This record gives sequence, structure tokens and C-alpha cells, in this order.
Amino acid sequence: MKHKITGDIVRWNSSIYEFNHKMRSLKKDEEVELSINSYGGDVFLGIDICNTLRSHEGKVTVIITGIAASAASIMCMGADTVKAYNNSQMMIHNAWTIAIGNAKKLRKSADDLDSIGESVVASYTHRIDEATVKDLLENETYLSASKAKDHGLIDEIINGKPEEVESEVFKEEAEEFNNRLNPIASASENKIPAEYEQMFAAFKDLLKNESQLNQEPPNQEPTPAEPKQNMSKLFLNLK
Repeated sequence: MKHKITGDIVRWNSSIYEFNHKMRSLKKDEEVELSINSYGGDVFLGIDICNTLRSHEGKVTVIITGIAASAASIMCMGADTVKAYNNSQMMIHNAWTIAIGNAKKLRKSADDLDSIGESVVASYTHRIDEATVKDLLENETYLSASKAKDHGLIDEIINGKPEEVESEVFKEEAEEFNNRLNPIASASENKIPAEYEQMFAAFKDLLKNESQLNQEPPNQEPTPAEPKQNMSKLFLNLK
């Protein structure tokens, strides 16, 4: 079974709904290949998908096609084999939340986050030692494919280019992630815009006409020529 989870890790994400539907209909030993491109989201949903993959009896392969950040990186830990494109990224950090209320409520929120943090650490420790995990989480660490492999968080690096990822919920965080990444520019970004190609073609034709007029024999009767193009109009029309 091949599937792709993209976007925020939230219950109403259609790719997550489809994933759960497909997992329920799998044979117990069927192989699973799951591609992931997400900034993260609900930590418990990430843990749920991680454990769903872990409990599947067939071989599970996860491929990071752009970024697997936060809860999305936890999902990757459920795979038997984790692969990443050489220009993709993984990011792990401590759980965070938005809290309101009195001092007692806020202290409880901090205690709750500490408890959730224990579950987050446990999600990675079958691949990496606890002390290293805690250090990476504390520093909100972005890992290139090569660094993630050095730490043991992924098993294999494949060549390719990263994908754009959309986020409906974590827009500000998504922008921050993008600013901190340095994706390789695709060849398509270097193409000449269509309006410039049109301008160059018209300019080339104009020079060709000028050249032909200047090369006519002096004794030859002049033939009617097409009106010369006005250079200023040529450039003004290409908006």
C-alpha cells in the first residue's frame, strides 16, 4: 500500500483520514510505503500514527519528501525503514501549547507539557539515545538528511528535490520553517519569462529588417517596405 500524508497533522486532514481508512483494509503482512511532507501539528495524532505503523506486521517504509517536522517526525519513528531525499529536512522540538487562565492553571499546563515531553522522548529512543534526543528537542533542531542519518533518525538518503508544503493552521510557523531552509532552486526558476521572450523575438525581427534594408544594391529600385516598428511602442506594449 502506497500513501502520502501532506499538510498539517490534524484530524480533518483528508490525507490522514484516507491513511486510516487504508490501514484498516490492509492484509496483516502487506508492505506499506508512506510519504510524508508536513510541518507537524497534533502531537497525540502523530504518536497515534507512529504506533499504528509500529503495530503493523508487514514492512513499513517512510519517505520524507520535503520536511517532517514536529509531530510529523514522530510519525516517521513508526517505520521499519526511514528514507529522506538529500535536500529534505527533519525537525524535532519539545511540545508546546497555548494556555490561558490563572496561575494554578498555567502551572498545570507546564506540568502537562513535561508529561507530554516524556511521551515525545520515548517516541525517538528506539533509534537514538535519550540524552541526545533531549538535547535535540530542547534546541528545536533542524536536521538535514545527512545529519539525520548520522544521528540514526533515518536509514537511507535518496537524491531528488524537496516539495512545497502547505499549512492551513500553522501559517506563521510554516513561514519560519521556510525561512530557515535553503531548498535547491529548480531549473524552472531560471527560465526566461514569456513576455521577455516575446520582446527579444520582436527586437530580433526589427534588427533583421534594418539589416536587409541597408544591404540593398544602390541602383536597385526601392521596393515598398513594411513600416518600421517603433521601439518605444514595442517595449511599452510588453507589460
